[in-house]
Amino acid sequence: MDWVSDHLQLIIAVAGAVAWWLNQRRQAPEGAAEPTPEKHFEDPQLADRTRRIREEIQRKIEQRSRGYTVPAALPLPDSAELPPILREVEPRPPAAPTLSRSAKSHLEAQRTAEMLEQQAALGEQLRLAQELKAAVRRTQFETEISSKEEMAAVAVRSALGDDLTNPVSLRRAFILREVLGPPVALRP
Repeated sequence: MDWVSDHLQLIIAVAGAVAWWLNQRRQAPEGAAEPTPEKHFEDPQLADRTRRIREEIQRKIEQRSRGYTVPAALPLPDSAELPPILREVEPRPPAAPTLSRSAKSHLEAQRTAEMLEQQAALGEQLRLAQELKAAVRRTQFETEISSKEEMAAVAVRSALGDDLTNPVSLRRAFILREVLGPPVALRP
């Protein structure tokens, strides 16, 4: 949604261009509606068949420009009515129905929504993985700190015990207390 608000001018420009293009397409058939001279055929059946094909093509073009789907083709006449060249050709099975523009845009929107949902799920998984990684690092750091503190406490206790058992170190401790401690007058 932030992208839309950040690029509002671009969206308006694209919408204006699409509206102009649609307006031009809508006006084009009106100007192009000039009657085309029909070719005259010596064979009346061939002329009739050509006319029907031309009308069918024109109808399909109009339907597609309006966004309608094309219905199934009209049934072919009997093979006796077809010219000899067309009798040899096998009819193709009907093609898969084409989707209208609105159906295509709906499918694209649905695919986009699915991709966004998948990206959101992946983003959530990434966030959880980063939190888990940070928690593991924090735990390792706390473990290292606590083990170092315990080792330091053991070292201090052993050094203090060694100092109190040695007479020279004990005398030094008393002197340091007198020098660094509170004055005699302020002692309780």
